[in-house]
Amino acid sequence: MSRLKVALLLAGSAVFASVPAAAQPLVNVGTLACQVSPTIGMVVGSTQQAHCVFKPYRGRKQTAYVGAVSRVGLDVGVSQGGPIVWSVWAPTPRLPRRALAGSYTGASSSLAVGIGLGSNVLVGGPYRSITLQPAMLQNYVGVNVALGVSGLTLR
Repeated sequence: MSRLKVALLLAGSAVFASVPAAAQPLVNVGTLACQVSPTIGMVVGSTQQAHCVFKPYRGRKQTAYVGAVSRVGLDVGVSQGGPIVWSVWAPTPRLPRRALAGSYTGASSSLAVGIGLGSNVLVGGPYRSITLQPAMLQNYVGVNVALGVSGLTLR
């Protein structure tokens, strides 16, 4: 098999491996609100500490999530940090405690000159079965431009 065919096969496998199993439709189960620390973009990436609260539509809120938001790609400038809120979509309407713990990845973008906006959709958690969709555009204060792949690790 030629190197080009092997490369295309590996690239195609990576794309399909990054898509969550769609055996059943996802249900909006609540919101995940994170407060992230300020960051300085270093051209190829950045990391922000995060303290998060999951507010399910059914059951008690879960406040014990801490973690980090990271970005790999173009990331230049300084941002103040602040809140990020996602809608949480899962394969079942009820999630057990700590069900959001894990790693998430997805595409992201932001632009700020003074005040700006950003957005990112992330997929991950147990068996890559949970999707985090922006519940609102993220407000940035600072001077920053970013485009790349974002990650969120919750523990």
